[in-house]
Amino acid sequence: MIKPRAALLSVLMLLLLAPVCGAQLRGGTVELNPFGGYLFGGSFPAGSTNLFTNKVDIEDHSTWGGRIGWNITGKFEAEAQFSRTETHFVSPGNDAVFGSAGTRLGDLTIDYALGFMTFNFGRSSRVVPYATLGMGAARLEADVCKVRPSPCVNPSEDWRYTVSVGGGIKTFLNRHFGFRFDGRYYGTLLRSDRDRCDFDRRCDHNRTDWLSNGDINGGLIFAF
Repeated sequence: MIKPRAALLSVLMLLLLAPVCGAQLRGGTVELNPFGGYLFGGSFPAGSTNLFTNKVDIEDHSTWGGRIGWNITGKFEAEAQFSRTETHFVSPGNDAVFGSAGTRLGDLTIDYALGFMTFNFGRSSRVVPYATLGMGAARLEADVCKVRPSPCVNPSEDWRYTVSVGGGIKTFLNRHFGFRFDGRYYGTLLRSDRDRCDFDRRCDHNRTDWLSNGDINGGLIFAF
């Protein structure tokens, strides 16, 4: 015969373990992750844009966005991310062209539209570390006419191939709600010039320019 005290303790243990067990069963679930954070802007190498002949930096700035993921299994998750950063072109240092360091040279909006494969670890815990790898495109929209005299025409928006790698931690309070803390690197291809080669495969020039930056961010998880 089961004693009342033992039965009560069993029920309490089940209630305490329910959120943990619910967090473990991630296979087949969908996760929504609104987030905000901070982007470390990087720089455009000299000659990589039609706007500037010299190297220009991108101002570090706040970023925000969202992700939606489908847990194919408890360990593998397919995710889509959209994020936006409304930042600025700035002078990289004191020179005769741009002036003092940090001088604003125009506005730049960066939108990332990326797909990821995320690998979840720590299935037996509510704290789930993960690593993620993805690719997609960055939309670059520049506005330099605010700081340039008339006549001035802004360039049209430009979409560029982007790769990304990152990692972080998910912390579940119960099976439907949690927090997520994340860091990612983004590499955006700005220019890839390959001069024609002769029949012996001898080439005169090969140049590739990238915008390299990264962010740290945190947000909520809604799982269902």
